[in-house]
Amino acid sequence: MDTAPLRTVSQRRNDELRAYLLSLAETCPVDKRNPEDCPLFLLRKMKPARRLQWFNALDEDDLVYLATYHHVCMHIKAALKLDANLPLITSRAT
Repeated sequence: MDTAPLRTVSQRRNDELRAYLLSLAETCPVDKRNPEDCPLFLLRKMKPARRLQWFNALDEDDLVYLATYHHVCMHIKAALKLDANLPLITSRAT
């Protein structure tokens, strides 16, 4: 029988957020760069051990902020890319 304590929903959510955001600590998944306007810009420049230390010090509010920021940014970049690929429609006078 497993005697490990059951993790709460909040703990599981926190673990999932950490795993998701840790993947973002390498590079922006949208354009595979490190944009200067990203809150993770300086983190991505750190050595891996220091990056992990900084990341592990984040509380749940910090994690939620970063996840929300990424989600919004990703959708903005996707919309801009979509707009850039659409043909320009001009009206002609008849």
